[in-house]
Amino acid sequence: MAGNGGRIASARSDRLDMSQRSKANGQTRRKTFAPIALSLPSPLSVLFLLTAVSLLVFAIVDIRESARFANIFLVAERLEQAEQVSAETLAKTAASTDGIVSGDYCRSDIVMAGTTLVLKRLDAANEISGYAAWVKAADDAERYMRHAVACVPGDSNLWLRLAVVRAVIAQEPKSTAGLLTMSARLAPADEVALLARLYFWNRLNVTTLDNARASVESDVKRLLELGDPRKVGPALTKVSAALLPYVKTEGSQLSSERKSSLAWFGLNIDKLP
Repeated sequence: MAGNGGRIASARSDRLDMSQRSKANGQTRRKTFAPIALSLPSPLSVLFLLTAVSLLVFAIVDIRESARFANIFLVAERLEQAEQVSAETLAKTAASTDGIVSGDYCRSDIVMAGTTLVLKRLDAANEISGYAAWVKAADDAERYMRHAVACVPGDSNLWLRLAVVRAVIAQEPKSTAGLLTMSARLAPADEVALLARLYFWNRLNVTTLDNARASVESDVKRLLELGDPRKVGPALTKVSAALLPYVKTEGSQLSSERKSSLAWFGLNIDKLP
């Protein structure tokens, strides 16, 4: 009887163990097949990802554009460093700037490099011996400079260059004066811009200067009063008949010390005709 009781107890224990293992296995299976909750990314993570993708796309676009206009960058840099560039190379590379306009590229370094090329080609063209080439260079330069101004309207130098191109083609007083006045508004006190405008004020006719009188007076006054005499004096060693009245009027109001400084570097106000 004792043996039977032991076997019964053992059987009960086995059944209990099997029941516990069965429950444990069931719980394990339920845990295994329980749905997993996926957490959504935070808005900051999404923003970071989008920013990273955008920067990558912009970088790829920049690299492609730089590669496309590599020759323009190279030749423009040589010109800016006063290196020699053959007429054939200049003409061929300047002609490729048409792609900047037609493709509506507005990246500032591309626009500036193209500006150097089209203006140099126009400057090198000879209106007398090569009239057809000069007309083509002038038309292309005007078209390009209009595009450049549209891309970077806050750059006074580009307005000045467009005015110069227009004046080269046909000095239409109101149009030329308007462009130079815009340049003056954008950079009224920058000495480099002032000297650049003075160079052209000194080469424009009376009517054009009259149409931009306020800007001419302001530029001349500021340079005579505050400009570096070492730069202002040489710029005005020869004053045009059209600009002369402006220089004399503003110069008459200078102190004797200022007049002496300018005279030392080539501009003697008291001896102007």
